[in-house]
Amino acid sequence: MLNNEFGWAADFEMNIFFTLAEFVYVTELLGVAVFAITGALAAQGKHMDILGVVVLAVVTSLGGGTIRDLTLDIHPLLWIQNDTYIWTAVISAVAAFWVCRYLRYPRRLLIILDALGMALFTVLGAQKAISLELPAIIVVMMAMVTGCAGGMVRDVLTRQIPLILHRHGELYATCSIIGAVLYVWLDGSMHPVVLVALSISIIFIIRMAAVFGDICLPEFIVAGHRLERRDDKERG
Repeated sequence: MLNNEFGWAADFEMNIFFTLAEFVYVTELLGVAVFAITGALAAQGKHMDILGVVVLAVVTSLGGGTIRDLTLDIHPLLWIQNDTYIWTAVISAVAAFWVCRYLRYPRRLLIILDALGMALFTVLGAQKAISLELPAIIVVMMAMVTGCAGGMVRDVLTRQIPLILHRHGELYATCSIIGAVLYVWLDGSMHPVVLVALSISIIFIIRMAAVFGDICLPEFIVAGHRLERRDDKERG
């Protein structure tokens, strides 16, 4: 009886967490849905029809991972191997398209969802690169590409300056880099699912702190040149 009880307790303890593969898959689908919604929201005021919104959403949600896999020569691409990712992006985009026609959403929702999508995909990119036993610096680079490239493509297609290139923008790619470095540093030191969740949380928190706390990196200026103030830029 005692052995049965201990055996049940051990099974329960092992089942507290998803397996890493299950957690990564769920996180990937969540990231695709979140980034697809940001693509749909970014279409606001751009006079796009529903097809244009869906295309923008798909490119946004799958762009970062596609660039990463092409760079690392990984075939077939994830969304070709499993069309669930495309359907997740399409359904999310269509849902956002219709919901936003009838419900108003907070002005900063796009920024918040973009931060969440970046956090999710950064860690997934790091996890993917580590599984290929790549050097740490390549892992960090692939994590940043996975987390930021989709949003950059979205901004370019909607004729916006990508958040990563904003002159007065808050920390963006830096958040991705910090999270990727943390993931590489702690890899193997804790349960992999806990590490994934922790890294995603850290990236999201830092990005939100940067947005609401107006935290920026120092700008490059040449001696003797006056730094144009943000207020001057906005008035101009």
